[in-house]
Amino acid sequence: MSTVPAVLEALVAAARRVLPDVQVVDGQPLAASPDILCIGFTGEPGEPAVESTRTREQVTLDPDRESYEITCLAAVLRGETDTATVRALVYEMVNVLADELATDPTLGGVCGRTQITTEDLAQEQTTKGAQAVVRFVIAVDAWTY
Repeated sequence: MSTVPAVLEALVAAARRVLPDVQVVDGQPLAASPDILCIGFTGEPGEPAVESTRTREQVTLDPDRESYEITCLAAVLRGETDTATVRALVYEMVNVLADELATDPTLGGVCGRTQITTEDLAQEQTTKGAQAVVRFVIAVDAWTY
């Protein structure tokens, strides 16, 4: 069985624990929030958020090595016009989660290793103020069970 469902649940729980003042969403959000972190969402509805590969290690038949990437999204829109402020806030959210993954890369033993591997920043001035969005990827190595 794939570890993807268990890892997604563990990531959501970890993010909610370390970011109590941020709306943490499992997948696509239903409503906007000033500070939001979406686990397993690319920013585009219907777009795959997890890409997984299973391989056999050496000559063993079981279990499979599973490697996958989970795309996540962090966004800050506070009604301010200062881009630097919202950019710093969105990166603070991502860095807090990265620190948690560095502290416990196995998510309590759910997988072999997690790590944030890539980040993309988009920032813009909207009619509601400056907005900063970071789309980031969490790489996961695990063994199916």
